[in-house]
Amino acid sequence: MNKKPFVIFGLVLVLLAVVIPFWAFQRDGNPSKNEGIPSDSTAGKEMFQTQCGNCHTLYAAGTDGDFGPNLDQKLAPAGPATSKEAVDGIRTQVMAALENGADDPSVPGRMPAGIVTGTVAEEIADFVAQNAGKG
Repeated sequence: MNKKPFVIFGLVLVLLAVVIPFWAFQRDGNPSKNEGIPSDSTAGKEMFQTQCGNCHTLYAAGTDGDFGPNLDQKLAPAGPATSKEAVDGIRTQVMAALENGADDPSVPGRMPAGIVTGTVAEEIADFVAQNAGKG
């Protein structure tokens, strides 16, 4: 009996069951990595994921929201902010959105005012300002 078809099947099976999932997780889906994110913004990342990630997409947080705008495109379409003034400007925009809600009442399911407040809002705003556009 020829063993060649069994060897080929075994190699294909290993490729599909082990190599491809390993490659996919190492490439983009490993949640244990904080690629390029300073350790002091890890709390902000976790808060963003919990409080904002269901609605908003932000590459640095690993979120793919369904309702709100993509914050990488909205806040930093040309790439991440490189100056302190640009980071402060983005932070101000995020804080205003968190405090006042979405400014377009015609948008269904818009973000309500005060959805997060205080230190949580500040941590999220800092994280978004430092990481928007890094994707």
